[in-house]
Amino acid sequence: MDGVRKGPMNADPGNDPPAPEEEGRLRPEAVHRHEELVALLAEQFARADVSLRELQARADRSGGTRLPRATCADMLAGRRFPRKAVMVAFLRACQVPEQRLPAWERAWERVRLARMQPPPAAGAPPPASPEASTRRRRGVPVRAGALAAAVIVTAGAIVTAVAIAWPGSDTLTDDGRAFGPGGSSRFTVRIDPTAGPVRLVRRLDARVSRQRAAITVNGAPAGHWEPLPDGSGGWAEQHVDLPPSVTAGRGTLAVLTSFTSSEWDFSEFRYAVEQQTDGGWRTTDTLDVGHAESEAAHGYRVAGETFRGSRTLEPSLRTAARVRYEAEAGRISHARIRSGAAGASQGAVVAGLDHEDSWVDLKVYAPRAGRHTAHVTYAAGYGDAQHAVTVNGSTRFTLDYPQHGWDVWRQVTASLPLSRGWNTLRFRHHDRWAELDHVEIA
Repeated sequence: MDGVRKGPMNADPGNDPPAPEEEGRLRPEAVHRHEELVALLAEQFARADVSLRELQARADRSGGTRLPRATCADMLAGRRFPRKAVMVAFLRACQVPEQRLPAWERAWERVRLARMQPPPAAGAPPPASPEASTRRRRGVPVRAGALAAAVIVTAGAIVTAVAIAWPGSDTLTDDGRAFGPGGSSRFTVRIDPTAGPVRLVRRLDARVSRQRAAITVNGAPAGHWEPLPDGSGGWAEQHVDLPPSVTAGRGTLAVLTSFTSSEWDFSEFRYAVEQQTDGGWRTTDTLDVGHAESEAAHGYRVAGETFRGSRTLEPSLRTAARVRYEAEAGRISHARIRSGAAGASQGAVVAGLDHEDSWVDLKVYAPRAGRHTAHVTYAAGYGDAQHAVTVNGSTRFTLDYPQHGWDVWRQVTASLPLSRGWNTLRFRHHDRWAELDHVEIA
């Protein structure tokens, strides 16, 4: 039968004999580096003697993991390290014998672990100057090189991914830690109780995808670190604008970060606290994770640790272009927050927008005056629905929500005239019934 391993029942899967075409060649058992894995995958593709289109079609017919041509091209060129499921689907499409797949999976795991480790120091280029050496060793960012990008609002806190570039340096070495499922970290930072809004900035290894963690400040929920866009890599930074309810009038913040999900683990190399003063942001405190003196000064502790050491990476230049505002974080009239909404962002939506006086007010930010695109995510399950939308109490229009079913989340777009700074959007019941998940402003 296809897909059934053959051989003695007690055979050691680590000792499977090589396929005939592997004799005398590099085998998966000998692979430890990404470039070796890429070379071996390219060899299998050449031996299969088919097009990427045919591989994609074979994977589609099998009903398993999809195999987009662009993904295969990136994998074969070494531009992207594949997910294990993608690599296995590729090998199956290339008709690699099923009994050889476990050896390939173990090779993938070795390469994945190797990529998580810092490169050998002997191969590192010498620093150009003592100042440059200090910058790379300590991981001091050049803030003027930062490129802001989009991202998420949770419980009223805007989460923004930041792609960073260090002028004059292709790589940066920094110390840090990471923790896995059930893990967490905690520390205390100083803020100025007389200054403005507070944001928490985190440096991370963006090669590990789907990193998400819950943030608690002084014992109160304060938002989430959300995953970066797929394909991010190298160093990246994120910031969370903390809700004023957990920062107002305080001189210190006790921060707890708890693991939620990740492809591997949740990494943290540096935390900075910034506050808005005179229209700009200034750093009020910095925790240099991985450095004993800084950790001790901030009472840093970690549970469920999976990594401790240094990494040398290039800065990520991936950016996103939307900011998300959760409907349930807005001001609500004659409606309710529905928790446990399957498939919804943050698992909660505004429901019961069923009456003439039912509405949601959302505060959204525009960096400049003019037209901005709003992407509104909704569900409508009982006929096409409509909301009447008001911008800053004046501009009014009707937003149509085609029916797709309850807990089936779809987006519609609208062009909004926004003023520079904060704006108020009101979504009011108009016709039939729709639940509101979130709004993204581009």
